[in-house]
Amino acid sequence: MEELDSGIFEEFIAAAENISCGKYNNTDFERFMRVGNPPAIRQMAAILENICHQFESRELQLKITVKELKAARTELEHFNTLLDSRVKKRTRVLEETNSLLESLSITDSLTGIDNRRNFDVKLAREYSRAVRYKSRPSCIMFDIDLFKQVNDSHGHLYGDEVLRMIGQTLLKHLRAHDIFARYGGEEFIVLLPETDLQRAYKVSEKLRLLISDNVVEKDGVRTKVTVSLGVAEFDPQTMSSGNDLVNAADNALYQAKRTGRNKTVIYNNKQQKK
Repeated sequence: MEELDSGIFEEFIAAAENISCGKYNNTDFERFMRVGNPPAIRQMAAILENICHQFESRELQLKITVKELKAARTELEHFNTLLDSRVKKRTRVLEETNSLLESLSITDSLTGIDNRRNFDVKLAREYSRAVRYKSRPSCIMFDIDLFKQVNDSHGHLYGDEVLRMIGQTLLKHLRAHDIFARYGGEEFIVLLPETDLQRAYKVSEKLRLLISDNVVEKDGVRTKVTVSLGVAEFDPQTMSSGNDLVNAADNALYQAKRTGRNKTVIYNNKQQKK
């Protein structure tokens, strides 16, 4: 009996050691729970088998949990990728919208060139540069002759087409560093950096001829328009701001319209004083 008990205990200990090493089979403890084995062995075998079953159940639950966590992680990564894509897309749309809003705030929507607000900013900057470096920019102010008659005869949509033609003429034929804008209504303005009065006059006449030779066509209507222009050169002795230069060009424009239209008049400070 003692030899049998000793053998059973040794086998039981070996089975328990296998369990401690992770080697377990559901039938490992069945033979130790048979009738005829010592009660202590049977009881311990039942306890260990119960413990092993609990570990198996928890291991299975753990595997399921790990699998669910991996699936959740994959889904989260997909969601983050999708979210990142949407954020980038909305950021791009926002940047494009801001760029468009900025463009609209400084551009005349009809002609596609600068509006007066943006021109005034650039004028102030150019005036400061002219004072600092003692340069002589010139200014051209012009408007469309008898533009009200154009609108009355052919309609405002045709008048808009005339305005667009002038904007395109300025974009195409002026230098990249020249500053020009639709100043208001049918009036346009051009600021020519580093350009003396005589060269500015040539630019003005070039624009006048280009515009007068251009046939504007819309809805079967074909006609031409002319412009009157005034030119002035910056004089640091008599002009204390960029607006003084603009006013001088505007005065010369008034003289061009008063003396016949479709011409360029150069600002003469002495004549203006008379």
